[in-house]
Amino acid sequence: MPRKIALIAGLCLLLAACGGFDAPPPKRTPARPMPPAPLSTIALSLTVPGGEIARLLNDKTQAFIADVHDRPVKCGIGRCHLDLRAQRTGPIAVRAEGGALAVHLPFALQAQIAAPGFFSMIRGQVNGAGEADARTAFAIASNWQLRSQTSGTVHVDNSHLRLGPLVTNLADVLNDNEDVISRPLWKLVDKQLARLKLRPQVEKAWAALAKPIRVGKKPLAWLVLQPERARVARPVTRDGALVVSLALDVRGTVVPSDTPPANAIKPLPAPAPLAAPSDRFEAAVPIRLPYDTAARLALQSLTRRPPRIAGTLVTFKSLAILPSHDDVVLEARFCIAPGWDFTGWFSSCATGYLRGAPVFDPVRGKIRVVNVHYDVETADLILRTMRFLAGDALGKALDGHLVFDESKEIEKFHASISKALEKPQGRDVVVSAAIDGFGAPALSWTADGFLVILSARGHVKADLKLERL
Repeated sequence: MPRKIALIAGLCLLLAACGGFDAPPPKRTPARPMPPAPLSTIALSLTVPGGEIARLLNDKTQAFIADVHDRPVKCGIGRCHLDLRAQRTGPIAVRAEGGALAVHLPFALQAQIAAPGFFSMIRGQVNGAGEADARTAFAIASNWQLRSQTSGTVHVDNSHLRLGPLVTNLADVLNDNEDVISRPLWKLVDKQLARLKLRPQVEKAWAALAKPIRVGKKPLAWLVLQPERARVARPVTRDGALVVSLALDVRGTVVPSDTPPANAIKPLPAPAPLAAPSDRFEAAVPIRLPYDTAARLALQSLTRRPPRIAGTLVTFKSLAILPSHDDVVLEARFCIAPGWDFTGWFSSCATGYLRGAPVFDPVRGKIRVVNVHYDVETADLILRTMRFLAGDALGKALDGHLVFDESKEIEKFHASISKALEKPQGRDVVVSAAIDGFGAPALSWTADGFLVILSARGHVKADLKLERL
């Protein structure tokens, strides 16, 4: 034992004389990038009441729906000639029917048909009431234009016409010759329905989602959504209205910041097809522990309980955590002071580097740095100058000090983000969500600090109404 003390004393005296050592910085690979946030879906439904569509059609269509003169038409006995004047006699009615819109239009008409060829002096005339019934199916074009396709039939009461010895039905003539009333009328309907502007509403929702939502107070934190893709289902009718189901795919992260973070978004892209609407939502909630904060906590722990190796006290003067891709590097300034040295003459200090692997304990909510060991060049210097510190004793002693409890922060984020998202956000586009649960936390580390990444999942919706035209 006296020989061992003498050896340590000799080494310490040597180190004290030369001032210890400063190991060269270790080799480090680039720090990990911020892991991508999960892709989430914001479900939107744009609803256009059938009454609003009817109002649009009635306001934008003229009373006269047909005015033709000497029009050749198929009439069962060849090519007759038709004079016809038709006028709308009541409002256009719209209702939902079988996934499409049913359009009903009443009209009155005056018609005269002349027989073909040499029999053109044979004419028939009728005044009657008619109805046009059509169905309109919808689709969304690549420029977000609402496209409609209307088709149907025309019915005329008391429409039998006598042409000499022959009797024909005006309704059959009109339906066999769609260009007289039907086709112009359906084109008129489609033209007016094109006034239902979808793109401005989707652009409004696209921009509204980019506005950060506050989800934490102490510290201030914001849910930031970055829209990436817009999907749309084929429009359908439901509960007497035209319904367009949309899905905006976003990536959501929580950013600690004293002010709302900037969030530049790209322009609204062309719509992608949406097979089935969904309101499922998932957001990455990173809890950040900066390296300087972690190093300060570890140094405080080491100051309270400095390790003792082979009877020699090892005190730490400074500690820094440096990221690498697969581990972290501990830059430590430490001093040795043998327990029997009451004078401090044999104390000496050195700057060295150790490496360790960050892990996360999901049960206790703690970040740990484990398997701490010397960097290669530091280990060589230790072996030559502080042989009693060689091996894994110091690394094992450090393991218990590199523990960072994030359990309270995790609980606080669970409560704050759930409460914040349940409250509807926005005015023109109202977003609300309900958190169903949180996934198992995962650990990562970047150039700035450790990240405990929570996965908040639930469902979210946005209410969007088409503005009155």
